[in-house]
Amino acid sequence: MPRVVKKLLLVAVLGCLLWVMAFAARAGLANLAYFKAEKEVATWRGRKSPPSLDSIARGEEHINRALGLWPDNPEHLTLAARIHAWKGFVLAGERGDDDLIPQYYQESAAMLRAALKLRPAHASTWALLAEYKTLLGERDDEWLQAKEKALKLGGADVRLVLRMQKL
Repeated sequence: MPRVVKKLLLVAVLGCLLWVMAFAARAGLANLAYFKAEKEVATWRGRKSPPSLDSIARGEEHINRALGLWPDNPEHLTLAARIHAWKGFVLAGERGDDDLIPQYYQESAAMLRAALKLRPAHASTWALLAEYKTLLGERDDEWLQAKEKALKLGGADVRLVLRMQKL
């Protein structure tokens, strides 16, 4: 094999390795930010009161960083939707303006739809979409499809089935 071809091959291989390393670093940083957001959201579970706006802002900051690094990650989009919905709920409560809630829930539902385009077989994302549509009072074909898909895909998850039965 001629020397020029070997050098070109070596440059191509090194270029590919650099690209893979850059992607891995970016994905790692995105996942680190996602796990920080998830950790913040985990503190909200089981509480008798909604999360504080400061806690929501911390969760938002982390998930926005994750989405900035990896915008087409369905897990990141789903968590962003949950945080955004909580933000609307808490803002409405603090301002005494329930008219804020539908806007935030609709925006959250749009994030869930984007996540479902990327990962259509994820039961809990379908369940969240059905729940937000219920909260919006939108029991339409999309709501029914979301509920049915959540049950079909997540039928082995007892908690998910119970959530869907409450809708």
